[in-house]
Amino acid sequence: MPLSSNTVGRRTSKISVDIEIQLVESRKQKKFSVQMDGPTLRDSEAVLIT
Repeated sequence: MPLSSNTVGRRTSKISVDIEIQLVESRKQKKFSVQMDGPTLRDSEAVLIT
């Protein structure tokens, strides 16, 4: 069944919002820490290590 680009866009948007909500909620339930350090790349780009 063919879908319009609007339908696909809406569904993709809803899925991404749902994933974000789930991720935020799961992080609220567990303790975690973030460690920051100086940049390690020559271009002074920040690097996130998880």
